[in-house]
Amino acid sequence: MTKGDAREWARRYVGRHPFLFYNFYRLRPSYRDLLVDRKTQIVIEGFPRSGNTFAVFAFEQAQRESVRVAHHLHMPAQVIRAAQWGIPTLLLARKPTDAALSWVIREPGVPIRQALKHYVSFYEKAAEYRDALVVGFFEEVIRDYGAVLERVNAKFGTGFSSFVHSEDNVKCVFDRIEEVHRADRGGRLDEKVIAHPSAVKAGLKDALK
Repeated sequence: MTKGDAREWARRYVGRHPFLFYNFYRLRPSYRDLLVDRKTQIVIEGFPRSGNTFAVFAFEQAQRESVRVAHHLHMPAQVIRAAQWGIPTLLLARKPTDAALSWVIREPGVPIRQALKHYVSFYEKAAEYRDALVVGFFEEVIRDYGAVLERVNAKFGTGFSSFVHSEDNVKCVFDRIEEVHRADRGGRLDEKVIAHPSAVKAGLKDALK
């Protein structure tokens, strides 16, 4: 086992055990607002590059008032803690090859083998809590997200506003994604990294396949 393999194994192990995960991640200020806590009203989590940013931004855009969302940590510990505390959870899922290739394009130092191992580890653990969550498949999230949110409301008895999947609303979400992306990178736009479709990513993905 290489040092990289050992680090990835340790990361996956921590991510499957909430006690370790939350004690470690709470030490990092940038993660605190993303963690599940007693004030969390909904968890939106999935493997990286599975529509996480679109799902969170579109959800927030649709709500009439602020909702506390736990998101973007890409670890099953978030799903486990939410299930233990009875917090509504939307688990995002994308086809493994598409998700893994997209992640490797974003993080070139991650071997595809490791990406797929992390994918399997994530969903094997999350699946143990399938009765406490709603699954939103990538294709449905990006085409009819309102239907996914309606399933969340139906399962958990919540009253979250649905997302109307119109061209204008989707554009607003993509505009916000680009705004945040540029703000994090000094105004630059990186087509390999930004969390919406791009011809650059499509070409790289075809080459990696």
